[in-house]
Amino acid sequence: MADETPQADTGEMPLPATFDDFLAAQPEGIRALADGYAGGLKTALASEREQRKDLAKQLRDATAKAEAGSAMAKTLEEISGKLDATEKRAAFFESATTAQCANPRAAFLVAQAEGLFKKSGEPDWAALQAVAPELFRKPGQANAGAGTTAAPLAQSTMNDFIRRSTGRA
Repeated sequence: MADETPQADTGEMPLPATFDDFLAAQPEGIRALADGYAGGLKTALASEREQRKDLAKQLRDATAKAEAGSAMAKTLEEISGKLDATEKRAAFFESATTAQCANPRAAFLVAQAEGLFKKSGEPDWAALQAVAPELFRKPGQANAGAGTTAAPLAQSTMNDFIRRSTGRA
């Protein structure tokens, strides 16, 4: 039988900084379960990326074969530009979670307007955070009572309820 000694509950548990830190602290069985679940999602994501790369290559090939200056060439170039913009946006949103970005859509618009992308096409998160710090959150700062003027209600335990019902409180 497992040790069932009651532990003193202080009411506060330290929160891990990231999900990876949380997962690393879990038992092996839970980590394997999470890896199995995420593995399927990662495989699907890799497949989608590969399909997009193939489509982009086909589009470039078709553009090269089209007559220069023709309406078809212009249309293919326009579609290729839209595909590149979509890939850039998807990569931005993917990396937004690791950058602790609270509002990825607004951050993307700011990055586009200010040109805050590196030469490789990746977002420059440090520059973006300097320009718009309000778009980023600090980990572990959640407080349900923030902004209230009243003190938090006292925590009642089962012992308090039992004592009150028997008239001993």
